[in-house]
Amino acid sequence: MYFYISPTAVFHRTENEEIFLYLTMAFINALIFLFVKKQYVKSPIVMYGAFIVIHFIFLSISQPNYTVLSVSILIAYIALSIVSLFYFSKVQSHKGLLGISIVAAALLVVQQVLWYLFDNYSELTLFLVLGFVFLFVAASVWFINWLSHHTNAQQKSLRVIKQIIIIGITAIASILGSISIGGLVTLFTGEYSQNFMMLIGTAIMLSFFFIKAAVPTVKYTLFMTGFLISGVSAFFVYDALFFIYFVLFVSLLWFAKQKSLRAAIYTLAQLLILIKLPTTYYEAIQLDYVLIALILLNVIVCCLTACLPFKRSSLLLTFIFSLSLIGSVNSPTLNITYSILFFAFSTAFLFKSVRKDKKFEFTASIIFWFIFLGTQYYDYLWDLLDKSFALLLLGALFTACSYKFDLVEKQHPSFIEQHKKRIVFIIALQLMILGGLFMKNEILLQSGKEVKLELAPLDPRSLLQGDYVELHYEISDIELEKVKDGQRVQLLLRKNKQGVFEYAKQYKIHDKWNSPYQAKKGDVLITGTYYSWGIQYGIEHYFIPEGTGLQIEQEAKHAKVKVGKNGDAILVEVTP
Repeated sequence: MYFYISPTAVFHRTENEEIFLYLTMAFINALIFLFVKKQYVKSPIVMYGAFIVIHFIFLSISQPNYTVLSVSILIAYIALSIVSLFYFSKVQSHKGLLGISIVAAALLVVQQVLWYLFDNYSELTLFLVLGFVFLFVAASVWFINWLSHHTNAQQKSLRVIKQIIIIGITAIASILGSISIGGLVTLFTGEYSQNFMMLIGTAIMLSFFFIKAAVPTVKYTLFMTGFLISGVSAFFVYDALFFIYFVLFVSLLWFAKQKSLRAAIYTLAQLLILIKLPTTYYEAIQLDYVLIALILLNVIVCCLTACLPFKRSSLLLTFIFSLSLIGSVNSPTLNITYSILFFAFSTAFLFKSVRKDKKFEFTASIIFWFIFLGTQYYDYLWDLLDKSFALLLLGALFTACSYKFDLVEKQHPSFIEQHKKRIVFIIALQLMILGGLFMKNEILLQSGKEVKLELAPLDPRSLLQGDYVELHYEISDIELEKVKDGQRVQLLLRKNKQGVFEYAKQYKIHDKWNSPYQAKKGDVLITGTYYSWGIQYGIEHYFIPEGTGLQIEQEAKHAKVKVGKNGDAILVEVTP
C-alpha cells in the first residue's frame, strides 16, 4: 500500500490525494485491529502491527501546515491519542498497546513542539518550551498518582504501565528541555561554549543524586536532560576533558542504586565511545575495531551478569553492534564472514530462547534475525538466483523448517496440521488471482495491436521485485484541455512515416471526442490516466536482467507495445 501511495518511480499525487489514501489505509488497519482485538481472529502480531501502522500514518500526515485539513487531522489524532491512553490504562489495561500509545504521543508532542520552535525561534519561544516541559512533567506526576487510585489493573500490570509512562515522559521532557536550555544559554552568552555547556549539563545530571523526593519522572528527566547537554558538548572538547567526563560518567554506576538507571548508564557510556573514538581518531582507530570490542564486552556481560536490566541491555547492544559491524566494513570477505557469523549466532540463539521459553530473548532475536535477512538478502542471494525462484525456495524452506522443528508438545498438532485446509485454500486463491492476471495479459499479447512508441529519457530503478527501468514516453507529455487530474482518457495514435505511432491531436473522454473524429485505417486508441504533469498508461515499468539498467538507458529509443480494443496496453520490449 505504501509503494502504491508513494511509488519509487517519478510519480506525483496532490497532497489531498495522498492524505485521503493514507487515511483510507489507517481506516483499514483500524478495522483489522478491532477485528483481532475482539478475538474473531487470534493474532497478537497482526493486532500490534495494525495499531502501530495507524499511529505511524497519523504521525506522518500530522503536518503543521495550518490548513483546515491539517488542523482537523491533528485534532483528530490528539483525540485518538487521549482515548488510547485513557482506555488502555484505566478501562482495559493493556501494557503493550499502552506502551505504543505513549511512544506515539511522545513523538507527536516532540514533533509539534520542535516544528513550532524552529518556525518561531526566539528567547520567548525557548522560555515557553521550557515552561511547557515543567508543566508536562508535573502533569505526568499527577497522572501517575491518579492512575494508581483509579485503575482496574493488577499491581504487576500497574507497575509496568507506570514504567512505560515514566520512560515516555522522560524522553519528551529531556529532549525539549535540553534544546531549550542550550538555546537560552547560547542566546544569553552570544556563543555556544562547549566547555561551559558540558559543565552545565554535568551539574544538571548530577542533581539526580541529590534530590531526595521520590518522584522518578522528575529525577530521570533531570538526568537525561543533563546527559543530552553534556554528552553532545563532550564530543567537541579536548581529549583530556572528554576522558575526565567519561570517567565521571562511568563512575555513576557505583552511585546509582536503581538497576534500570545503571543499565542506562552502561548503554550510554558505550554510545559515547562508539561516536567519539572513530570520529576523533579515524586514521588510527577504525569503526569496526570499536564495534568488535563492544560486542565482546556485551557478550561477556550478558553471560556473567545476573542483573536482568544489564543482561537485556547487553543482549540488545550485541545484536545492534553486530548488525552495524556487517555494514561498516568495505572488504567483501569480511562482510560475508561477519554475515555468516551473525546468521549462525542469531539462529542458534533463536532456537535456544524458544526451547527455554524466554520471551524477551526470543522477541529480540527474531526481530534482528528478520532485519538481517531483509538487509542482506538483496545484496547476496539475488545475485546468485532468480529473485522469484529464490523467494519460492525460501518460502518452501521456512515452511519445511517450521513443520519439522515445531516445538509444541507432541500431544498437540502442529500449526500446519491444524490449518491445512486454510493454507491450501489461501494458496489456491493466490494461484487463481495470479492465473487470472496472467491470462488477461496473455490474451492482450495475442490479440492486441502492436504499436511502436518513441521513448523519452529513461530512469533506472531498483526495488524488491527486481531491477527495472522507469520508461517515459513522448505521448506522456501531453496537455489536454478541460481534463482533470485522475480522469481516464483515450488518446488517438497514428503511425508516421518512420513507423512510430504519435498522438494525433484527438482524444476521447466519457465516450466524447474533443473534436469531430474521422476514422482511418490503422488508428489505435490507448487508455491512460491524465495528470497535469503527464499521462500514465500502466506501461512505465520494464523489468530487466540484473545490472543492465544503464545500458538500456543509453541504447533504448523505442518501445513495442500491444494495445487491446478497450485501450489497455502491455509492454512487450524496448528497442534501439
